[in-house]
Amino acid sequence: MSRISMTLACGFALGPVWGCSDPAALEALPPDDFELPAPDLSLDPDRLSVGEYIATPCAGIYGDRLEHLRGRHEWALVDVYFGRASPPSPWDRPLEQDVELVRAHEGRVLHRFNIPAVRARVLLSRIPDIVKEGRWVTVREVPNAARYDVPSLVVGFHALSEGHVDLYESLGGRVNYRWDFINALSGVLPDRSIPALAEHPDAVYVEVLGVACLG
Repeated sequence: MSRISMTLACGFALGPVWGCSDPAALEALPPDDFELPAPDLSLDPDRLSVGEYIATPCAGIYGDRLEHLRGRHEWALVDVYFGRASPPSPWDRPLEQDVELVRAHEGRVLHRFNIPAVRARVLLSRIPDIVKEGRWVTVREVPNAARYDVPSLVVGFHALSEGHVDLYESLGGRVNYRWDFINALSGVLPDRSIPALAEHPDAVYVEVLGVACLG
């Protein structure tokens, strides 16, 4: 089995994006009154859905650029990505302390990904503290609650070929970048397809690639 790791560098938050539901409706619903819809299990790459950034660690590095969220006391559905605590940390799930961090800020964890990430209902006003207290936490909106797709999933192979591109796409993925000089490619992949990709005999590693902080 190949190793999946989580590499989450940080980028700027792209402004006040609130998730897949109307904020006014979210405010009236506590987390226990919200249930996720039945998952869309299609492996059609045209159905892939990835949300924009709501928050990244860079916002704290370069001043508190998440201050605009602190007055937003509405519930939002978000995907929360965690950095790994250390190289030996599990690659295929979030740590319990990551889950507890979300819960400590009144969030309700609804799904655990096959990478260090969760889908959760949280108050927008609590996101700045989750990012500040966590390990390289990145938060994205969820444009389609029925889809569980992982952005920027990179896989390295022993020797990259067209067959590996076909493999990625057969698992429901969309290849965005191909780096022949390092035998790797990157794209979006459904969460449920990650274990199959990780177990492929040609796969050397799989990781989630973030964006870099710029001053």
